[in-house]
Amino acid sequence: MLVNRSRSAGEQRRAADDTGSAIVSVLIVMILLSLMGLTAAAIVTNTTGSVVQTRGSVQAKAAADAGITAALAQARRTSEFCSLSLSGSQPSYTVTSSCASNQVTFTSTGRGTDGGTTKTQAVYAYTPAKDVGMGADLTFFNSATFTYEVKTVSPGNALTINIPKGDFTCQVPIAASIRVQGSFITKGSCDVAGSVTAGGSVEMTNGSDTVRGNLSAAGTDKSLVRGSVGGALTVGGSLEFGWEQKIIGGNVQATGDVKLGSQRLSKALTFPAGKKFEQDQGVVSGTISRPAAVAAPAAPSFDAWFDYAYKSSDWPGYSIITLTASGTGPGTCNYFNAHPATGWTSLSSLTTPTVLDARACSNLSANSGTDPVVTLKTDLVMLAKSYDLTMLTMTASSGTKPKVRVIVEDTTKDAKPSCTNGAGSININGTSMASGITALAYTPCTVDVHGIGGRDKWNGSLYSGAFSYGGLVTFSSAPISLPGITGGLPVLGDLDSQRDIR
Repeated sequence: MLVNRSRSAGEQRRAADDTGSAIVSVLIVMILLSLMGLTAAAIVTNTTGSVVQTRGSVQAKAAADAGITAALAQARRTSEFCSLSLSGSQPSYTVTSSCASNQVTFTSTGRGTDGGTTKTQAVYAYTPAKDVGMGADLTFFNSATFTYEVKTVSPGNALTINIPKGDFTCQVPIAASIRVQGSFITKGSCDVAGSVTAGGSVEMTNGSDTVRGNLSAAGTDKSLVRGSVGGALTVGGSLEFGWEQKIIGGNVQATGDVKLGSQRLSKALTFPAGKKFEQDQGVVSGTISRPAAVAAPAAPSFDAWFDYAYKSSDWPGYSIITLTASGTGPGTCNYFNAHPATGWTSLSSLTTPTVLDARACSNLSANSGTDPVVTLKTDLVMLAKSYDLTMLTMTASSGTKPKVRVIVEDTTKDAKPSCTNGAGSININGTSMASGITALAYTPCTVDVHGIGGRDKWNGSLYSGAFSYGGLVTFSSAPISLPGITGGLPVLGDLDSQRDIR
């Protein structure tokens, strides 16, 4: 039997509806899959960008830290902590430093490959360079003579005088111990409060001459002692005593012949068996020893000359006044050198440490007939080719203890005084650096003392290629030095803080 399979109209409409529903479902699924794909793509893109950005930040941070490390290494190597500036390329950084209030701040900017930057700041405790002195209170790299025109004052321990080149001649009481590369010579009225160590011989030519401490002379030439020695006497050659009936308080030792006039040796005498001994009226209270050989005393050793050339980084926190050679107003050489010398008295108004750079001037002079008086409140560094400090008075303002450095640069780095390249002398003439002032005179040429009516006073230190006297100056000591002197280096302490500031 034939069966009729044709569908009714209703069935046909239902089939059409089902087909439409399927198409809609497929479209919905496709839309959802597309949205999921777009979301995934966005996540991947954002994640990649974040990774790149993070990598750049990490690089910049690492570079900044590397800069801090490099700065610390350089600072410790050179002892120059303030005003430091350096950079690196792999990793890329720039670093600067500054000092204030016993702290040094290192600021390092590191750069990543994406151009981003990180700025890191590290703060360390910092002890500035100490004024340990220049190796002695008075240092002259040439022969020097002290007469009654040079008066030394020592409120505490004896001063120290170093003569690394040449002889020293004493004709006045000296409140010091003396170390001299050459011979020690006295010519009457010499009275040394401390000890004397010489690389040459002794020529004590007068019975009135006295060394109250020990006296040692390493030279092999004959030494003559007509005066008194409070301590031991040791010479590297033959030894002759005078007839003034003076006393040697300590042991006596020589490597050559000994001739004893009328001196009294309070303790032992030692000299080689093969050498002659001539004894007249003199007395040896101790034993006389004559071994086969006697060692000569050691000659004194000295540090080489300290070459100093100005760098602004040596004086962190100092303001700078630079004088010009032309003109007459403030900021010119004539403002100081010419009447009424207003430049000098204007220094009384300084309230912060200052460098007065007068290297453009032919010299820096106070010799204008005005007798300038400066009452300082703060430290002062002066730079010039030469100085005439005639009738200049510097005193300390109440409650302050300023330090003044009078500097003629030595720009030839050869570890010896080079009085060249325009360098000149420091003329002290009726000059007073006292009343609370501590002053250093530094020149590779001559410290030249003329003196007016005994008003010259200098408290601090003198360090020069030579010394010339010609008038009364009263010298007292106080430690003061220049940056870079051994023993007076700045010290970097512990890390106080470190942070990223950008």
